[in-house]
Amino acid sequence: MKRPTEHTWIDTFFPRRVTDMVPDQNLTGTMIVFTGGTDGMGRVAVERLASMGADICLVARNMAKTQRVMADLRAAGHKGQFLAIACDLGSLDSVRQAATDIQETCSRIDLLINCAGANITERKCTAEGYEMNFVVNYLGPFLLTELLLERVIQAPAGRIINVTSATQAKAHLDFEDLHRENGWSLFSTYAQAKLCMIIHTRDLAARLKESDVTINSLNPGYIQSNLLRDSRGWENIFVLLFSRLAAPTWVGGERIVAMALDKKYESLSGEYIYEDIQGSPNTEALDLVKAAKLMDLSFEMAGLTRPCPGV
Repeated sequence: MKRPTEHTWIDTFFPRRVTDMVPDQNLTGTMIVFTGGTDGMGRVAVERLASMGADICLVARNMAKTQRVMADLRAAGHKGQFLAIACDLGSLDSVRQAATDIQETCSRIDLLINCAGANITERKCTAEGYEMNFVVNYLGPFLLTELLLERVIQAPAGRIINVTSATQAKAHLDFEDLHRENGWSLFSTYAQAKLCMIIHTRDLAARLKESDVTINSLNPGYIQSNLLRDSRGWENIFVLLFSRLAAPTWVGGERIVAMALDKKYESLSGEYIYEDIQGSPNTEALDLVKAAKLMDLSFEMAGLTRPCPGV
């Protein structure tokens, strides 16, 4: 069974195409809040978790699609409760409203899985002036996680999973131009967002070390998905290669399920998991000065007060 080499381009074109299945568990009464669960590997993971009896709150922008997914889960005979919460991760106001709706519905959250992501192929900004790839792939999930944190802490052994990407290895935090007003590119903005997600994971793990909550970053590997569906021009050549060589969608879904349920992860927190082994993230994720600066900026941009260490 081939293991990831952590050399980005080698792993891109020679991905590991299999993974071990996690044994079924009884998840009756387990509440899972899941972004990105209506398509691709996210949906595979949702279907598997639902088959074990979990209650699932799907957080998504497209409500019609979300309702169809919930109807399919019910038609398959899954017995858990299925909820839909509208949320556009590109709008911080929408994220705040979604968090309020989830809090009103869920007294606790056993699993929070941030799987949603997007590749916006041209430079766009939010109403606040923040670059859209940065917001959808990092700042929106960051805000949602912080707002739902108390609900996760209230669970007996809450887990948070941030789905990241191997692109983080080539990312660079540019504090002088975080939103890429100059030299914008899809790769640089997406990769930077995924690096930021890892930094937040590590920061939050440190804050939660006295609790029973764990949080880890998962790079599921190179998986067939619709993430690059809006690519144009020469990028379509890469998309064609990617679609032929990437591991099947179910492999990514099963790796998410493993992170959620496998006992080997229950004592890990703040780690970067590459497919199913502990890996080393971009060295910038380990730079405490850069991490602190990013966290200060993130809380400021999200309109939150940064908690003291250990809180």
